[in-house]
Amino acid sequence: MKKLVWVGVVAILAGSAAAWSFRSAPDPDPRPATRESTRAPAQPPAETNAGTVSLTAGAARRMGLRVTVLKPVRHEQEMQTTAVVLSPTGLAHLSAAYLAETEQLGVDRANLTVARNEYRRQRVLYRADQTTSLKALQAARGALTSSRTQTVAAQRQLRLDALDARQQWGPVLGKWLVARSPAFERILRQQEWLVQVTIGASGLARPPRQIRLVAPSGQTAFGSFLSSFPQTNPVIQGLNFLYKIPARPGLAPGLNLVAEIPVGMVQSGVVVPSAAVVWSGGEAWAYKEIAANRFERFVVATHEPAAGGWFVTQGFAPGNRVVTRAAEELFSVETQAGAGGGVGDD
Repeated sequence: MKKLVWVGVVAILAGSAAAWSFRSAPDPDPRPATRESTRAPAQPPAETNAGTVSLTAGAARRMGLRVTVLKPVRHEQEMQTTAVVLSPTGLAHLSAAYLAETEQLGVDRANLTVARNEYRRQRVLYRADQTTSLKALQAARGALTSSRTQTVAAQRQLRLDALDARQQWGPVLGKWLVARSPAFERILRQQEWLVQVTIGASGLARPPRQIRLVAPSGQTAFGSFLSSFPQTNPVIQGLNFLYKIPARPGLAPGLNLVAEIPVGMVQSGVVVPSAAVVWSGGEAWAYKEIAANRFERFVVATHEPAAGGWFVTQGFAPGNRVVTRAAEELFSVETQAGAGGGVGDD
């Protein structure tokens, strides 16, 4: 029995030594494996992290990636409101009535002059030994009184017409109507259009001298302030103002416009071009080049539109280099890399 136990122990020790000898044996020649592991892949992946993408120079060239240096700009905040091109028909009717009343007043004044002279003549004759009859003198006095009454009535009507024009079209146009100014004639000839701009009750009490007006077609025009406008907008209750714009094709009475009115103080910042913006998750993003071929994604505030993009004061600064071509492709690289994809040189 003891002999069998010693045999088992010897067998176990021999097996352990063989196993130890096997594990301690050197590996086969590693050179073939080394050549396989150091071979460059055909598409090395882009390096990414949250919102950051690094590309090789070749990948950037193939994508056609282009960056633009942001320049400092000064921008004044704007509010948008409704505007409508007005028909000059009502103003033309008032003008025609005022012109007719003016001509009638001229006739009445001429008749008054004749009646006054006739009365004076009859009075002299009557006093000079009653050369003329009392009846003729009384008739001359009656004609003078009637002519004076007509003249006063014509003057009152002219004042009413001028007041009506001011009440309907504002003080400036009312004054222009009376003076028959060249600016008034340009409006009647439709060389310039009148525009009603409505600002909500919580808006500006004093409108700017010039505003930008945008038609549905995208056509723009700059309106010059005339005066307050007594008429109301049935859609928007608020303050109404009158502007004039040059007449051009595409603008006609009844056309609704968007008025862009500058408000607040002038701010310094940059304009992020619309070509740089990528939309994702309901937000606008743009990539800044933070190092050679290394890009970081930042949110773009879009509450202040500007010509060609959006004006921002945070997140971007003058001198920043933003991607304005292949921004969508860069975003795809970022998202694909996050999911295990990549872009690199061949």
